[in-house]
Amino acid sequence: MLFEKISEVYFSPSNTTKEITNKIAKNFEGTYEIYDLLNYEKDRIPREFGSDELAVVGMPVFAGRIPKVAREKLEKFHSDGTPAIAFVNIGNADVGDALLELTDILKENGFNVIGAAIFVSQHSIFTNVAKGRPDEKDLEKIKEFADKCSERIDFKGDITVPGNKPYKEYKIVPYKAGCDETLCTFCYDCVSACPNDAIPEDDPVVTDVDKCDGCSACIYICPEDARSFVNEDFDQVATAFAEKFSKRKEPEFFF
Repeated sequence: MLFEKISEVYFSPSNTTKEITNKIAKNFEGTYEIYDLLNYEKDRIPREFGSDELAVVGMPVFAGRIPKVAREKLEKFHSDGTPAIAFVNIGNADVGDALLELTDILKENGFNVIGAAIFVSQHSIFTNVAKGRPDEKDLEKIKEFADKCSERIDFKGDITVPGNKPYKEYKIVPYKAGCDETLCTFCYDCVSACPNDAIPEDDPVVTDVDKCDGCSACIYICPEDARSFVNEDFDQVATAFAEKFSKRKEPEFFF
């Protein structure tokens, strides 16, 4: 089906949610627009989405919720019955209330959610969990999900997804990104990537731990691998986390 516009809307610090959003969107024909909420200006007011468009909306899961900064930006997007495909991306851990939260926001803002899913990618903090995902099997499931959504473009109704209300309280991730000053070349990529303004422009080797939510965007964008999580117990917790979430989880669809 041909759409006037296909909007890819995502928050993707480690680029895996971006990758999945793009792969779903490319199954549909139309003019593509990108709304990267990681760097979306806080005071920018998006246009209204029309009913002849399609929105593909992807969010990572942070401790059972969609990231707070992403939620605040997504809430500015409104629609006049635009069909929307919604998914959350987990690091092989628990989805919590994130998918329910995402679909609730879209419905409340006038979108018509025609399909929802949970996909799995390599964990952005504990990278030894779900390492290398999405893999070939995941890509097949992403294509299968997109194909099923294409058959439901005219769907009008409601879909049931996992989650509870009230949503889980936002949990502050205790792991903060630090910088090895001996490796930093002061390219300032991390300053522009941080969605929370936690890295000052005048000194990019510093991190404001009160603002940092551990999203990992600065770590993944750094060309010198100068940034990493610096907590003393990080390796110990990473090992325990990997043991707890070692069993492979598969994508789930909701229609």
